[in-house]
Amino acid sequence: MVPALSIAVIACIIVTGCTTIQPGTSQGAAIGDTVRVTYRMAFPGEEPFESNENSTPLEFVLGSGVMIRGFDQAIVGMKPGETKTVIIPPELGYGQRDEKMVGTVSTPLLKKILDDLEKNGTFTQIEFPGLNGVMYRYKLNDNRVVYYTFTNISPETTTVDQNHPLAGHELEATITLLEITRKA
Repeated sequence: MVPALSIAVIACIIVTGCTTIQPGTSQGAAIGDTVRVTYRMAFPGEEPFESNENSTPLEFVLGSGVMIRGFDQAIVGMKPGETKTVIIPPELGYGQRDEKMVGTVSTPLLKKILDDLEKNGTFTQIEFPGLNGVMYRYKLNDNRVVYYTFTNISPETTTVDQNHPLAGHELEATITLLEITRKA
């Protein structure tokens, strides 16, 4: 006979539609699950340029489009406590570079445009070891994000690249799945 408390707990889980899967269980992560992970991101064979291993775990819905597809795909089937290292090709990462998004502009005009943009949004300088140029992430008022990399800067002209700085690059991700929360 099942104790009344156990029945109440099972009923609560069924009603709320959520279960937490702890390390050592046999169920793997699936699209639609909320997952908590730690990760390191690097170019293959290089030192990580991004990591949350000593900070707050990343929590997101697997397959929701919040993360790049290769990151999501790496987690599908993983079990809590498992760590995996994968190489993510550009088409499952930030895409291939589009040379139509690269152009040369007048440096004085660019400075004026950037001054105007800075009044209407948030510029954040970003760096990726091994990549050249001055890189910025610009968040528009409607929360869209645009990337700019400036190279060949002279008093007369500057090359402006609006591709994501990681477009065209393979990435190495080391992911540890900490927890899966399933939605029914």
